[in-house]
Amino acid sequence: MKSIGELKVGRYPPLVVLEAEVPITRMMCHLTTKGVRHAVIVDSEGKLKGIVSAKDIVNFLGGGPKYGIVEKYNGDLYKAIQETAAAEIMNPCSYLYDDDTLYDVINIMMERDIGALPIVDSEMRVIGIISEKHIMALFSESHTYVRVKEIMSTPLITLPPQATLIEGQKLMISKDIRRLVLKSPSGGLRGILSIKDILRFYCKESTREVLKSGKWRIIWNTPLQNICTREIVMVDPEEDLSQAVRLMRKHSIGCLVTSDGKGIVTERDFLLKLPKVMGVEVFVDEVQKLIAAARIHF
Repeated sequence: MKSIGELKVGRYPPLVVLEAEVPITRMMCHLTTKGVRHAVIVDSEGKLKGIVSAKDIVNFLGGGPKYGIVEKYNGDLYKAIQETAAAEIMNPCSYLYDDDTLYDVINIMMERDIGALPIVDSEMRVIGIISEKHIMALFSESHTYVRVKEIMSTPLITLPPQATLIEGQKLMISKDIRRLVLKSPSGGLRGILSIKDILRFYCKESTREVLKSGKWRIIWNTPLQNICTREIVMVDPEEDLSQAVRLMRKHSIGCLVTSDGKGIVTERDFLLKLPKVMGVEVFVDEVQKLIAAARIHF
């Protein structure tokens, strides 16, 4: 069986690799510029120390308990992001060796509910990263005999478009999600706010200037509709999952809202839930570099 190193699945090297002393503001803007959600943290020799996700940063910015670090700066959010090192919000992480297989990747991600895994060499130097997005890119578009509703996440978690940024941050962290659907009082769905949208907003020069002036509450009170960048793409919950894969690829997105407004299906749902559906088997085609999943027992 070929290794992930031989198949070159993932990103080599990772797009964002930083030393532990790097301030959060620099890390945050690196992630935004590169369009990724994970920063791999290393020591001066390039050896793995941990990982920071976009969710960790949103937690720190007021969404959850990591905001306690900011309180040490008397609530001065600008000073906190300038002076707090990545190491202070870093998490220890699971990792892979480049001779591990795709089956190893899928099993570790499933068992530990992990969205990204650094890849290291025999001396623990970081050489790559593989995420659920990379795994999703390998999924075959062949028929699965599994309907969208069998793996979608419910209920659909929403906020009104006029809800504030800090409300969105807190809801994301408390529900452990990366996306919020904006739903008007009349019931219409107006868009999807992603965790990347939040980082992008904090990295804007205009936002940083307001934070620098000490008016962080103005930023926190920004309506979510002013930050949201994605329109909603829908899928029928009765459709086969192969249609969901095609739609995600067509629109270059990681989630779909079901047309009945009751749920959402994400890349993570494919990875964590599909292999657990009764009768489903997952196959890895190393020649084609494809992952196929289908219900073979009914």
